Formats: sequence, structure tokens, C-alpha cells
Amino acid sequence: MNKQKGRISLWLGFFIVSVLSIVAIIGPMVAPYDIDFQVRAEYVEVNGTQVIVSPPLPPSEKYPIGTDKWGHDMLTSLLYGARYTLFVTIACALLRVMLGMIIGLKIGMADRPQRWWLSLENAWGHVPLFLPVYFLLYRININSPLSSFGLVMIFIIVVSVLGIPSVVSSVRQKTEQLKEAHFVTAAISIGASKNHIMLRHILPQLKEQIMMLFVMEIIGVMTLMGQLGIFNLFIGGTIQQFDPSIFLTKTYEWAGLIGQARAFLQAKQWIFFAPLTAFMIATLGFTLIVNGMKKRYEEAYNRTPYV
Repeated sequence: MNKQKGRISLWLGFFIVSVLSIVAIIGPMVAPYDIDFQVRAEYVEVNGTQVIVSPPLPPSEKYPIGTDKWGHDMLTSLLYGARYTLFVTIACALLRVMLGMIIGLKIGMADRPQRWWLSLENAWGHVPLFLPVYFLLYRININSPLSSFGLVMIFIIVVSVLGIPSVVSSVRQKTEQLKEAHFVTAAISIGASKNHIMLRHILPQLKEQIMMLFVMEIIGVMTLMGQLGIFNLFIGGTIQQFDPSIFLTKTYEWAGLIGQARAFLQAKQWIFFAPLTAFMIATLGFTLIVNGMKKRYEEAYNRTPYV
């Protein structure tokens, strides 16, 4: 039963993520409107009376999930923002895991415990990542003269570097455990180099954990993006307008759309719940993959615990 549940979770997660990846790639090409399209206020005749109609417009045949306050088609915004939401999170997670894996293997294979790193690791583990990211990027991100691409690259670098210690900790601990295994001590006794041991003996044993760690880091980055969006720091740039003060996303990434739509929780709820639903589906897809991978790894371990 658990085996069947693991497979369903894994394949359902892969299906959701695959669909989202396709949407992120072809989204701008299949969007019903151009990203700069805006609905303007106009007079419409209703029962012989001229009535002014202005955005936000509710879901209709013309606008399947409605428009926002500024007249942007919500479906178009979601399709354009999908690539930033998905690919930025994947890029951050990939960099974290690649760099963290290299550092974790090196520290884990060291002859002596690296106490300086253990102190840093323990201290950094108690710091909410949201705080340094927010204060490092706030002045850069809002009404920035930099392009959206430049701001995205800065975000990827900052989030990746600050998230490396957690990955290093996981890889280091597992490496230190494997270093004591009989097949590793046998390789050491015949004169195998550390690099050979890491590549040929330890890394193959870590591949399942690294894959799970990669997907978990994606979820972590998406969570961070959601937190930043609530505080008006949007990926790719925040446009702040004054009188009244409002914050708009430049890239239409989903966390930014959620953040700029908080005022519509009580009325015109489609403006808030459309990006929130898309964001939750993306998070659900990756969560299902992690749960499925965990169950498969547990099944494999239970079958051959001696390997």
C-alpha cells in the first residue's frame, strides 16, 4: 500500500511540474493578450442605459479569470510570470545543491573536524533566511535602474549563497557517516585518494539524498519568494508608486502578483486567489515529488539495509 502511494505521489508530482514547465516555456506564446494590454473604462449599454464599466473585471468569456485593478488580464499575467516563478527557483536550488555538495564533501572528508565551519553552521541555522535576503535586496530592488534580468541574477546569487550552509550541513553529516563504512576504509587502506573516494564511493551513495535535497531546496526558495512578496519585494524588480503608495511587480512572477493583490482579500477576490492557486499548485507538485522520493528510498533501504 505504501509502495503504491509513493508511486502515485511521485508521478502526480512529476505530472504537475511537467505541465508547469511547459506553461513556463510556451506561456508568453499562448497568452490571450500582450503583456502590456490593459482594459480601459468604457460605456456599455445595459437595458437601454449607458453604464460605465471599468476594471477590475470579473471572470468572463473574454477574460477567463478576470482582470486586475489596472486592467491587466490575469491569465496573461500568470502565463508570463510562470517562467520567473519556476525557473528562478530551480536555478537557486541547483546552485545551492551544486556548491553545497562540493563544500560538504570536502569538509566531511577532512581528517579533522572543521570546528570553524561547525560554529558557522550552527549559528547560521538559527537565522531566518528571509531577514538577510530582504535587507540586502530592498534598496536594490525597489524602483531600481537595473533591468529585470540583472535583478533576477542578483536575487539568484544572493539566495543561493545564503542558502549554501544548510546544504553543506546535510551533505557533510552524511559524508562523515559514510566515511566510516567498511568499503570506504578499505579504499583508504589501499591508498585511494580523497577525490577518488568522494567520486567513486561516497557520491554514488548520496545521489538519492541529493535529489531529494534539490527538490526540497526548490520548495524552500518558493517559500522564501512568497514571504518576500508579502513584504513587497518582488523577483525581477518592484515598482513603487506614490499617492497612494502601491507596489507592482515588473515580471509578473506569482509571488509578486500575490503580494500586490493583498488589498483584494475582501472584495474582487479573483485578483488574489488566481495567483495564490497557481503558486500553491506549483508548491504541491514539488512536495509530492519529495514525498514520493522519500517513500521509494525507504522501500529500497528496507529491502537491502546491508548495502
